[in-house]
Amino acid sequence: MPSFPITVSTLGLLAAIGMAPLAAQDADNGRQVFYDHGCYACHGFSGETGARDLVGTNSPLVADVETFITFLRLRADVAPLLPSTRMPNYPETALSDADARDLFSYIQTFRLDAPDIADVPTLQAILESAERPYQP
Repeated sequence: MPSFPITVSTLGLLAAIGMAPLAAQDADNGRQVFYDHGCYACHGFSGETGARDLVGTNSPLVADVETFITFLRLRADVAPLLPSTRMPNYPETALSDADARDLFSYIQTFRLDAPDIADVPTLQAILESAERPYQP
């Protein structure tokens, strides 16, 4: 099987030439889609606590709806060629364009809410302890 790199710029180009602009729609339905498809298992309930963060990363894959949907569709079409195949594939038969737009709309409601490192006392205690020389 031939392989070729799928880059973010490739996704953007494919979105630009292969898809008409898609407007984001219903974030409430998108939330249900997020739960129904188990997205929270890897992305957390707020998009910032799972194995794959959706907020605070500046990922171009969640920057605009066209790129987001192109990524979901390309995973279905060429998943073995993408760098990671751990994320499920979403052809239109598994996730409609309308639901994908709603899902994107819901993801756009996520806000980075992690505390500043200085505001986590236990972490500060661990860091301070690590700076002291070891004493058996």
